[in-house]
Amino acid sequence: MRLDVLFPRECVGCRTVGSYLCPQCKKSLYAHPEICPFCHKPSADFQTCFSCKTHTPVKGIIIGFSYETLLKKLIIKVKFGHKKDIISFLAERLALLVQTNTLLKNQHSPLIITFVPSHWRRKYLEKGYNQSELLAKELANQLGLPMLTLAKKCKYTLSQLKLSREQRTKNLNDAFVATGLERVPRNATILIVDDVLTTGSTITQLANVITQKRSDLTLRWAVLARNMR
Repeated sequence: MRLDVLFPRECVGCRTVGSYLCPQCKKSLYAHPEICPFCHKPSADFQTCFSCKTHTPVKGIIIGFSYETLLKKLIIKVKFGHKKDIISFLAERLALLVQTNTLLKNQHSPLIITFVPSHWRRKYLEKGYNQSELLAKELANQLGLPMLTLAKKCKYTLSQLKLSREQRTKNLNDAFVATGLERVPRNATILIVDDVLTTGSTITQLANVITQKRSDLTLRWAVLARNMR
C-alpha cells in the first residue's frame, strides 16, 4: 500500500487532503519585493546596493517569499520534518523567479548552480540530508543547468537561529573551504542556493572563500524566503 494512502498529504493552510499546498492557498503566496540582500533597501532585480558592495562579493539575490505563515510551515516540514517531497514544489517557485530575473536572463556567461553545504555531522548523523543541496539539485534539474559542489563545511557550528548578527559572523569564521572550482568555466556566474535569508552572514562567508580562489566568478544567491525578524 502506498504511503500517501496511509499518510495522506494535507495542505498546511486549510488541511485539505491532496497536497501540501492546495490551489486556493497557493494564491496567497506573493513574490517578495526586490531588495538589496544585506541592507534590505529597495533594489531593482535584487542587486546588492552600492554601499553593501564594499563588504561582500555577492552581486545580488533572488528571494522567493517572506518567511511567514504558509511558506514557513512548508520550509519547516522540509528542514525538520523530513518531508523531502515538498522540495519539488518549492523548487518550481524558485525556478520561475530565476527564469524571469532580468540580470540572469540577459547574461551571456555560463550559469552554475551550487548550494550552501552543511557539516557532515549535521548532514549524515543529525538530519540525514542537506535541504539546501536537495533544493539546488531540483532547481538545476528544472532549469536544465549543471549543479556542482563548490565548497565544504569543515567546521561544526552552532545553529544560527538564535544568534545575533555579530555572533553569526563569528560562528562561521573558517567554517567553509572551497572545492571543485577547477570544473567551473572562466567568468561563469554561480547561483548559490539556500532555504532562508536572515542576515546574510552565511552567504558572505561562503562567497569570500570561493572568490579568494576564483576572482573571475560572479556570485549570486537564490533563497526561498527572507526571515524579517
